[in-house]
Amino acid sequence: MRIGIDASALVREAAGIGQWILQVIRNMMEIDHENQYYLFTYDEIRLPFPLEDNWQIVSYGGKKNRQINFLITLPGILRKYRIQLFLGTRHYLPPFNRKITYVAVVHDLIPLYMPELFTKEHKQRFRFFTNLCRRQADAVIAVSNATKKDVLRYMKFPEDKVTVIYEGANPKFNAERDPAGIERTMKKYHVEGPYILCLSTVEPRKNMLRTIQAYEQCVKEEQIPYKLLIVGGSGWKNGAVYDYVREHDLTDQVIFTGYVSDEEVKYIYSNATLFIYVSLCEGFGIPVVEAMQSGVPVITSNVSSMPEAAGDACALVDPYQTEEIKEAMLRILSSRELQEEMRQKGLRQAAKFSWKKCAGQVWEYMLSCCKEP
Repeated sequence: MRIGIDASALVREAAGIGQWILQVIRNMMEIDHENQYYLFTYDEIRLPFPLEDNWQIVSYGGKKNRQINFLITLPGILRKYRIQLFLGTRHYLPPFNRKITYVAVVHDLIPLYMPELFTKEHKQRFRFFTNLCRRQADAVIAVSNATKKDVLRYMKFPEDKVTVIYEGANPKFNAERDPAGIERTMKKYHVEGPYILCLSTVEPRKNMLRTIQAYEQCVKEEQIPYKLLIVGGSGWKNGAVYDYVREHDLTDQVIFTGYVSDEEVKYIYSNATLFIYVSLCEGFGIPVVEAMQSGVPVITSNVSSMPEAAGDACALVDPYQTEEIKEAMLRILSSRELQEEMRQKGLRQAAKFSWKKCAGQVWEYMLSCCKEP
């Protein structure tokens, strides 16, 4: 079989969907040495591992007009390479070829039901490709039951055409501590003393402002000796976050690192006292699993998919209630016994998810969906 995969999310730093693609490719290469795989991208991608002989990268155009090339140029290239199945890793699917089996991966549909969190351009593009996916897709992979419910509600797919395949966490993140690596990373980002970690892009959906406000209350009421370390790139509509930190004299206590490599994130996770991820909505919530796998107690939201990732191992809070977030932080920080209990539960919960398992299920589902030649 000749299988095409949308790898264009790897053109930029591999966060979110990019990590899904990398981990699925890496693990799928260990499973299948017979079928032919083609990674389609509009620009150069750099993989952190070599491709097997039955894998290759194919360009469908440059950065300029990449959306038009996806819609107009890519279908012809799929015919040229005689692609039989196309995996839309961000549920964007090229049109026109009904001989191809289209399998779409839906990570989330948040722009459809929380449009206020996104830019006008992003919403327009997302709606267009989601409508196209609704018409084109033969089958859908949802990354959580919460996302599956959204697919059924907003895309009106038949339930028997939608399957749930959970994501995993990079095995690089684990509970082992490397003192030299930790010291080197802390020095690089000017972090002294213990800290609460939040790993997230700084944008409205990630609820960063309430996270900072809850932390500020902890500092004022209990004078906790912890910094708040925010690791991740800068997204959109985030001016209020940076303004709040500056106007409330928190610049010495709230540290923004920007994008950090996986190697450094490993050390940052393993050295954290507490991880907080109170996003307003998520398709799955990979950082929750990464933190648990790293042996860090976790506070996360009680909405959308996050309870699925958290199980009974995390403190679940209403992400809209700053007081509730604050109380959870103080409760965990004040009890070494509770921290240890949450670490052990978190390690057991994280073990339920793996990229190897995810890739195997994706591979089996793709093959089961393929149309007869």
